[in-house]
Amino acid sequence: MKLSAFLVFALIVSLFSFSASNNIISNGEEYVHFNQVTMKFQGTDAVISMSYSLDMFSSIYVFLMGTYNLEPAINDFFYDFGDVEVLEIGRDNAVIFVKDVSRRNDEYYLHDSHEMGGTVKLLTMIYPDGSTRTVSYVTATPDTFYDE
Repeated sequence: MKLSAFLVFALIVSLFSFSASNNIISNGEEYVHFNQVTMKFQGTDAVISMSYSLDMFSSIYVFLMGTYNLEPAINDFFYDFGDVEVLEIGRDNAVIFVKDVSRRNDEYYLHDSHEMGGTVKLLTMIYPDGSTRTVSYVTATPDTFYDE
C-alpha cells in the first residue's frame, strides 16, 4: 500500500516538473498531432473547430491537470492569426474565435495566408455561402477570397 502511494506521489511530482519546464505540453508536433481544422468564415472573422490527438504522456497530464493546460499550445499553434480567443477546449477538440482573419476589399473578403505552428492533416475552409475548400497536410492557410 505504501509503495502504490509513493508511486502516485512520484508520478504527480514528475508531471509537475514537466509542467514547470513546459516540455510536456508543447506546440511541437511530437506531443500534439493536429488532425483536422475547420475554418468557418463570418465576414472578416472566423470560427475554427479543430481536432487533435495527444501522445500518451500529454494525455495523462491533461487527464490529471485539466484541459486548460492545452490553451497555450493552441494559442502557439495560431500564433500568426492575431486576435485569437479559445471558446471551448476538450481532450481532443477545441473551438476558437479569430477576429480580423480576413479583410474587406470592395465587394469581396480577402483572406491572406496565415502560418500555423504545425502540420494539419486536413484543413477545411467553409465560406459564408456554404461552399467549402479542403486541403491536406498544410502548415499555412491558403490565400483565398469570398463573398458575404
